[in-house]
Amino acid sequence: MSANVPVLYIDPVAGASGDMFLGALVDLGADFDALRAMLDTLNVPGFRLERAPAFRQTIGGTKVDVVVEDAPHPHRHVGDLLAIVDAAALPERVKQRSRAVLGRLARAEAAVHRMPVERVHLHEVGGLDALVDVVGTCAALEILAVDRIYSGPVSLGTGTIACAHGKMPSPAPGTLAILEGFPVRKTSINHEMTTPTGAAIIAALATGFVEPLVLVPRRVGYGAGASDPREFCNLLRIVLADVPRKLIPAHHHASEPGAHSHDHGHDHAHDHALPHTHPH
Repeated sequence: MSANVPVLYIDPVAGASGDMFLGALVDLGADFDALRAMLDTLNVPGFRLERAPAFRQTIGGTKVDVVVEDAPHPHRHVGDLLAIVDAAALPERVKQRSRAVLGRLARAEAAVHRMPVERVHLHEVGGLDALVDVVGTCAALEILAVDRIYSGPVSLGTGTIACAHGKMPSPAPGTLAILEGFPVRKTSINHEMTTPTGAAIIAALATGFVEPLVLVPRRVGYGAGASDPREFCNLLRIVLADVPRKLIPAHHHASEPGAHSHDHGHDHAHDHALPHTHPH
């Protein structure tokens, strides 16, 4: 038995969003054509995936965009999104992980708006964008054959966020609800550093670490956010690494998305998330 175990380490010092995850995983080596082929099996028209090199404060990475066609899109309840995932020709673990993330998004919407989960829906374009971000991230993880996923503390901004309903505090209520029980780092940066989708991907799929984690890096990927602020380098860094087997938590079961506990012992079975994304 090898002394080391391969892991994926998420380093969200600049926060995280769905498009940043896609960019970082493609930058890390997930085959872009294979990713698009998996997303085609969703059998949902009206979007395409685009990638381009990007620089944030002179550091190079990859920008992946989900381009949604300017056409009417149906309002989909979370049950509709789960049905789309279930009907797709995707590997079972991609479906399992996608369901875990979407479920977290639905529970947060329900909690924030005090409504039953079955009434939760995602607004037109945002619903399709979030679906592709979530399933695309889970597909890219499968392409990279990732079993164990860890994350450092998630950075959160301050100030306010403009949205269709006015202004809300940053972090968004849903983002903070998702991350209940997960290590976070509150900053003084007036920016939405972590979106609900980015938070849900991390909280549903990763084990959070506050203390330093011993890693042997093998490859590093950088995913660019949509904006390029002066205050920080807007890149999500993801590291493919080896961890000494003796340091892998005995309670960590990588094949059970949504069931991961953290090194500080929190059970996040009741975490919530909000299914609205804002370009990061």
